[in-house]
Amino acid sequence: MPKITPSIFTCDTVSMINEINDLKKAGIDWLHFDIMDGHFVPNYGLAPKQLDDIKKHFPEIIIDAHVMANDLEDKLVQLKNADYITFHLNSKQRFGFKNLIKKIKDMNCKVGLGMDLNNSIDDIKPYLEDIDLITIMTIKPGFTGQKFEESSWKTLKEVKQFCSLNFPNIKIQVDGGVRWDNIKKLIQNEIDLIVVGSLLFSEKDYSKTIKKIFSK
Repeated sequence: MPKITPSIFTCDTVSMINEINDLKKAGIDWLHFDIMDGHFVPNYGLAPKQLDDIKKHFPEIIIDAHVMANDLEDKLVQLKNADYITFHLNSKQRFGFKNLIKKIKDMNCKVGLGMDLNNSIDDIKPYLEDIDLITIMTIKPGFTGQKFEESSWKTLKEVKQFCSLNFPNIKIQVDGGVRWDNIKKLIQNEIDLIVVGSLLFSEKDYSKTIKKIFSK
């Protein structure tokens, strides 16, 4: 069954500890943690200190640090408490992707790679032997509230088919524009991880909403 991974950037961040407790009660054990540098995307997200604090209070929760940033190498140490560190194919990494992947693994973190709307399966193939997670962006990265790009269905299908045959251990995650009119189809397509924002956080009862997501 697919796993719902709430984007904690979308929650009431002033009440983050209460929000996470409510998510736990709803059965959530994986968080999507957005970090942005204001350069790769024209926005800023959460801070590494917040990631450390979440891990301190909730060590059992898996955290995927989704880093929308260039030149990540010298900042990796700030993300040492993440379980996954995901960077983007379209980002600029001073010492190259292979070196960055090695540094992430040396920190005992798993590696995620983000595909933007203009990326194809061929772009990601050179790195599949070395990564654990593919995040397929179904919006332009950087801002919440955007509409799901319909062209993404083709990418989702191609990536899932190729990985199922050749790299079955890689998890596939969808990020962006997940709404009631497409989440059932994502579940039917057996996407491993589905990032949700306002779909969940606009509701008062997270447990009820999660049950509704998986109801037939």
